[in-house]
Amino acid sequence: MRPFIVVLLLTFFLRIFQISSTPSGLYWDELDTGYQAYSLLLTGRDYFGNLFPAHLQSFADYRSGLYMYLTVPWVKIFGLSPFSVRLTAVFSSILILFILYYLARKFLKLPANIAWVVPAVWGLSPWVLVQGRIAAESMLMPLFLLTGFALLFITRPSTVSRCLSALFFAVTFWTYGTAKVFVPVFLILTAWFFWPKLVHFFTSKPDWRSLIPPLIIFSLVAFPVVKETLTRNISMRFSELSVFTDPVTVSEINFRRLESALGGGTIRTVGMQPGLMEKLVYNKFTYWSEKVIGNYLKAFSTDFLFTAGDPQLRHHIGLVNTGQFYPVELVVFLLGLSVLFTSRHNRRTKLFLIAWLVLSPIAAVLTRDGGNHAPRLLPLLPPMVFIISLGIAELFKHRPVAYLYLAVYGLCVFLAGFHFFTTYRTKSAAFFNTGFTPAAAYAQSQVNNFDRVILDGHNESLLMAYLFTSKFDPAVFQTSFPLPSETLTTGVEGYKFNNLYILYPGTRDWAKINLDKHNLIITASTQPNSGSLKALTSFLNPDGSTALVATVK
Repeated sequence: MRPFIVVLLLTFFLRIFQISSTPSGLYWDELDTGYQAYSLLLTGRDYFGNLFPAHLQSFADYRSGLYMYLTVPWVKIFGLSPFSVRLTAVFSSILILFILYYLARKFLKLPANIAWVVPAVWGLSPWVLVQGRIAAESMLMPLFLLTGFALLFITRPSTVSRCLSALFFAVTFWTYGTAKVFVPVFLILTAWFFWPKLVHFFTSKPDWRSLIPPLIIFSLVAFPVVKETLTRNISMRFSELSVFTDPVTVSEINFRRLESALGGGTIRTVGMQPGLMEKLVYNKFTYWSEKVIGNYLKAFSTDFLFTAGDPQLRHHIGLVNTGQFYPVELVVFLLGLSVLFTSRHNRRTKLFLIAWLVLSPIAAVLTRDGGNHAPRLLPLLPPMVFIISLGIAELFKHRPVAYLYLAVYGLCVFLAGFHFFTTYRTKSAAFFNTGFTPAAAYAQSQVNNFDRVILDGHNESLLMAYLFTSKFDPAVFQTSFPLPSETLTTGVEGYKFNNLYILYPGTRDWAKINLDKHNLIITASTQPNSGSLKALTSFLNPDGSTALVATVK
């Protein structure tokens, strides 16, 4: 138990230390989460005015609502701040360690002196080092999925445990879009491999009436999500990301057909049509199959898992030669796989783990960048952790080798933590819109000193940063659609809040733009010639470079 306590404390430190400043800013989704929670707290509605929805309406899409609802108490206690917005992620990533320890004992049948490796591999992994600290609703999915699964392994099930298991499985649908595809697959897998256990769990009485309460709870909790998904434009986001709606599909197929025909000796002519073989080989079915299979193989590549990881710095720490797991974990992963394929003990569990691993990317691979998109591939994380843990447990049969491995692993954790709290803050600054919230707060403080205050985020909008920092009354905002806007001059247009203007994303050379009256212009340093502006004040990145600059025109 002592190693588990050490893992718990170390994980808590890695989650809570500098939580408000690392990462160094709040990106749009985090700001959106905070303002949605603030709107729910004050009005019971999302900021578009929908009453207690399962999916909260955002400017870009509809977002799964559970993270926002769980953030409401923290906003109530600590106010609307980076700390309160990220606290739900911290607590969820700590609570899951207890579930993982329980599953190590009951599901993997690891002895008490080894069971701590499962929460250690999870809690200290690069995969959750970032995702366990930011306001990302995706990290709630494994917590509720594994909690529902863990309850199935209670030795003496009761009506309460049955109902709780059904509740947690149903709540998983509220967490993240991927859950809507993967969780039904997971439940089918569970029923297939653990049918005798499920029969015992749900029907300890002579009849099947004990099934009724958990089925009712599951249906009632899952129904709002299913209903909104089918009746509202919830699937809009998937349509934007799906490989089946990629706008380059037709042009890519036509190019491949032309290339094939010319390579086969066909003479190029105006308006030439592809031949039968070109149509059979290059079409939407083969193109989509290529993309899906490519995504699937990429998800299991050593590049994604052990050496590079997700290229998006909101999903990965960006440490050289480190993937979603440490490279040293490749060895124990292969060792864990060998245990699954060769050991005859707990055969049902091992086959279930293999099936879980193989089917885990099923939702992610249907999206355009799903092969290395860490949040969409989260169903892959638990089986990977379990298999790596089995490999470490196998190492403990040879204590000197196990201690050597733990020494190297500990060094990897130290280097990753050091990198995260230093270099990563600088490298990820632009990905987290560093400087946006202090710039928006400063703009709000200056509205009485200028005729106009203008916020220009270049390719990003500062709208959500303004709503978040100003704590704009959600009841007023809900009645303001369409939001008032105004064009000041060519290329300078955006939302208008009295004399404060939040410009639409776009490129503007403020050195060449003239406006009448007395204006405060706050613009991103990435805008052309922004360095030539005489700064009234600047908003800095962690490395001291300028993120935004405020000037008077």
